[in-house]
Amino acid sequence: MAREEFNIATSDTAAGSSYSGPEWRRQLDGERETVNNSRRPPSQKPPEVGCSALCVGVLVAVVVIIVLLCISLIVVYENEGQVVAKVDLYDVELPAEQTVWFEANLAELRNAFRVVDENKKRAKNVVLFIALDSGAASPADPRPVWESFPHLALLRPTTPDGAGASVSFNPTAMFCGIEPRHPHTVGFDSAVSPSDDCNEPPNSTHRAASILQWAQAVGRLTGVVTNGELVQPAPAALYAHTPNSSWLYVGPDGQQCPDVRTQLLYGETGRAFNVIAGTLPCPEEFCREAFESAWEGERLDADTSYKLATELKELLDPALDEREYALGLFERQALAQPNAFHDLTVGALHVLDRPEGFVLVAIADPSVPIGAAELDAAVKATLRKLSTVLDDSLIVVVRSDAREGDAAFATVHATGPMSHLLHRVHDQTFLAHFISYAARIGRFRDADLTNFILQMV
Repeated sequence: MAREEFNIATSDTAAGSSYSGPEWRRQLDGERETVNNSRRPPSQKPPEVGCSALCVGVLVAVVVIIVLLCISLIVVYENEGQVVAKVDLYDVELPAEQTVWFEANLAELRNAFRVVDENKKRAKNVVLFIALDSGAASPADPRPVWESFPHLALLRPTTPDGAGASVSFNPTAMFCGIEPRHPHTVGFDSAVSPSDDCNEPPNSTHRAASILQWAQAVGRLTGVVTNGELVQPAPAALYAHTPNSSWLYVGPDGQQCPDVRTQLLYGETGRAFNVIAGTLPCPEEFCREAFESAWEGERLDADTSYKLATELKELLDPALDEREYALGLFERQALAQPNAFHDLTVGALHVLDRPEGFVLVAIADPSVPIGAAELDAAVKATLRKLSTVLDDSLIVVVRSDAREGDAAFATVHATGPMSHLLHRVHDQTFLAHFISYAARIGRFRDADLTNFILQMV
């Protein structure tokens, strides 16, 4: 059957041979020559009529054999990819202190054998947790749920300016998939240098699109939540473009070089976010109130349903399922409370979990103490919330320990569609391209017809 030509495990054909493209053509040409020869007028007289019965019998036998072969090939095809491991397990008398470890690791081996069939579906939903320089896990804490995810890789920071430069993770690199020239620029490629003025605003062609901008372009809902400041470089790289990362609330020219806060409120990507939650401690008085008022005005003008949360507990209201947008700007003290990160995540999922799919980025701010247990609670809540659509949901946890210092690798744990693509040490820019491919956004976006078919399926 033609399927055998594309067998990844082996290139053997049914006859036991292996053919390259030219060899297949030569084989087919030989068969065609045989057919042509068989059509030439025979030099001998036709066989007797009695031979036709024999020929019919042979033909029926050949057909039966072919049918049986086809059935066997179908059975093989249905079972290919399944791994059956059967080995002897010797019964050894062990003390209880050793038995507990053997039993636990036998369970790990059984789980490993279950990770065979790769989920190659399109990820309709993506939840990306970023917890760099986060608190270390306590020995008393149970194992976090992401350690049971089937796929794991390491993420490596890179040094864009060469030797001597500080090596650390860069949000533009991780969320946009390109290395910037300097860590003080946000959302621009390496053609843009840091700037203290706005005499020559950067060329817009050098803006780097983020995973959330790619998601919006194909109709997915988007959200960003953080227990830190919404205008810091990590969240800002998802929606803003600035040659100076210190232009958080004020820039030298509001028209040519808008500050990050302005881009969150009025920028093409920021204004389209379905969920925004974090803190916004700008220096001027009534800054938060002004932002909320302007954001609410945008929602009213668009005649959309929304929720303006003033307390974290409001994010846990199931009524958020009926809102298209949500904004929550909270005090630093509130976001430093236990379970704050959990509440931010759950509230965002209430709004985003819809048939059209979504991409959510949840960022744990390194300046706000958050332990592995709190991050674990947020990830578990995500698994519960998406329990009915887990087969279509890619969940990724990127984490590094604050004790490792500069140039430390981050671990990337993933489960869901295309998570098997995380398999070794990757540059930090790989994260954006991996999500782009898994979710079919950005340069991997599906054609409109393909999107329609996938939604119907």
